Amino acid sequence: MREFVKFSLIGVINTAFAWVLYEILYTFDVWNGHAAVGAWFVSCALGMVESHYVHYKLTFNSSFPYPRSLYRAVVVYASQLLITTWITYMMVEGYGVHHRLVWLLNTCVFGFLNFVLIRWIAFPPAYDVNVSSQ
Repeated sequence: MREFVKFSLIGVINTAFAWVLYEILYTFDVWNGHAAVGAWFVSCALGMVESHYVHYKLTFNSSFPYPRSLYRAVVVYASQLLITTWITYMMVEGYGVHHRLVWLLNTCVFGFLNFVLIRWIAFPPAYDVNVSSQ
């Protein structure tokens, strides 16, 4: 439970980063005619690397090698990225739902799933380092 709370608190930083990046990219309309979808895709792709690094350094006490952990995280994040980009496209362009509401929905719905998958795939518990202060 302590690890999930730590993940969530650090996730607030990651979410703020992703939100600011999304808003900037949405303003610049990185995919002409598909501003929400383009901004979501690019901000998530960049955010996944930032998020992994922050969790590697601050959330998980793991000795799992960074390159292998990053590779596994990218596989997890990329899978979610495909699903959430499709959801964004369908909801914003297909059903006319406001893009910020869809951003919030995607972020909330996939938050816990993200923790479970990242924890078990990118930061395997078998590589946890015991820290006596915890």
